[in-house]
Amino acid sequence: MTNPIETRASADHTEGGQSRQKSFSAMALVMAFMLISKALGFFREVALSAQFGMDEITDAYKTAFNIPCLLLSALIAAIAAVFIPVYNERRQAGEASERRFVGSLFSVGLFVSALIALGTWLMLPWLTRVMLPKATPEMVQLTIRLTGIMMPMALFVFLYRLLGAFLQARFQFTMPAVATCCSAVCVVAGILMSRGNITIVAIWTLIGMGVEFLTQLPAAFRRGFRWKPAFDLGDPGLRQIASLMLPLLIMGAFDQLYIVFDRVAASANAGDISALDYGNRITTMVSAALLVTISTVLYPSLTQTAPNKNAFAEHFSFGVNLNLLIGLPAMSALLTLRVPVTRMVFERGAFDGSHTAITAGVLACYALGMIGIGLKELCNRAFWAQKSTRTPMFVGVGGVILNIALDFPLYAWIGVSGVALASAISAASCSAVLIFLLRARVKRVGGKDILICLIKSAAATLAMTAALSLCVRLTGMTDLRGTKLIAALLGSIGIGLVSYVAFLSVLRTKELSMIFAMVKRRRSK
Repeated sequence: MTNPIETRASADHTEGGQSRQKSFSAMALVMAFMLISKALGFFREVALSAQFGMDEITDAYKTAFNIPCLLLSALIAAIAAVFIPVYNERRQAGEASERRFVGSLFSVGLFVSALIALGTWLMLPWLTRVMLPKATPEMVQLTIRLTGIMMPMALFVFLYRLLGAFLQARFQFTMPAVATCCSAVCVVAGILMSRGNITIVAIWTLIGMGVEFLTQLPAAFRRGFRWKPAFDLGDPGLRQIASLMLPLLIMGAFDQLYIVFDRVAASANAGDISALDYGNRITTMVSAALLVTISTVLYPSLTQTAPNKNAFAEHFSFGVNLNLLIGLPAMSALLTLRVPVTRMVFERGAFDGSHTAITAGVLACYALGMIGIGLKELCNRAFWAQKSTRTPMFVGVGGVILNIALDFPLYAWIGVSGVALASAISAASCSAVLIFLLRARVKRVGGKDILICLIKSAAATLAMTAALSLCVRLTGMTDLRGTKLIAALLGSIGIGLVSYVAFLSVLRTKELSMIFAMVKRRRSK
């Protein structure tokens, strides 16, 4: 069967082969920069945990960080998601049409964002009490004060996301990740200079958001970005944005709702909200940097092949298989190494062994949902490629309702880890339902290929897990600290990775053979 990424009739000289090679190269490059970005995010969380530990101060800061964009993030995400196809259409209509559309969208969007931010600021006392129902009065006041400092970052987030969408429309994928790195550096600097004063951290967080936007401007200007303020509500592109984004807006609003309820459920004990964030940081390194990137890069191919059911199924099944090949071993590794990984990343300063135990449990439950998150993103884009936005919206809303319904009983059962488990169950359920509905819609999703890859990757993952467990036992990793822990952990991961790849090679896994062949050809050029 024709491979969706690596079709070669007569080497890389055909237009199709060159296009697929560029897609694979773009995927690898985006993954690399996303990993760097997430690694810097780790340094930020490590610095914060070392300086402040896990208590009411960190909970107040993290809650205050989320509030400015609480009511705005769904709007921003929806606009950014539909910007590229509309922008390309306006660009084809001529330079004047393109600039009028960009000017109107940036101007109107910034104005609406400012109104929403103002409304959020006016509702601060009520929002804080809703998100922290069991917090002390001192914690509520601290949260309100920190939110007031960081409130302007809502405007920077809108500008950053929309400018990032513009750059992606002009085939520039690296600057958004670079900008995120710059923002993380600013926050780390603020933490190191704070000397225990969380207000200084909040100020530097706001500065970091501004830097995140400004870093992208030079690249945008080089690619023709011009912003002439305009409020043309009748602009065709603006009207198309408004019509396309409604289902995404509803889905995004519900996504924010589950975040609120996660924090409400975890607010009973001081430090639990921080444990959620710390555990999620580690799993996001894989899910956002690797798994979500797969769907981002494959999205144009899914759109192009939507009319051709066979080609569409090949691209979709390849995306699912990549999620399985990366997600299964990553999930198993995090489950097996959850305590030493958490200790290596966070346990220093005010972050002690008791905090490690709690965060490791959260990490394990979040890890169970990584594949679900990756597949959900891929399925969403597959439906969008079929010009269907309502089905992902309804499934997404159902997933949020399921998540909220599970939050409180699971929290009562196993503590803060239950909140992470609720998210994992919701993501897995959504991805399963979406695959079933997509199969019903297009009649074929490459199920045979997916099943074969699942069996092979699961078998290889079992071999890798056995190797990791043996390494943990032989090195006594659970009791190690410092450089010995780092050496043992990195060595074990290396052994596990080699065993996983070797097992896949023995099983003659098609996707792995394709990757090796592509790397070999690139080296021979």
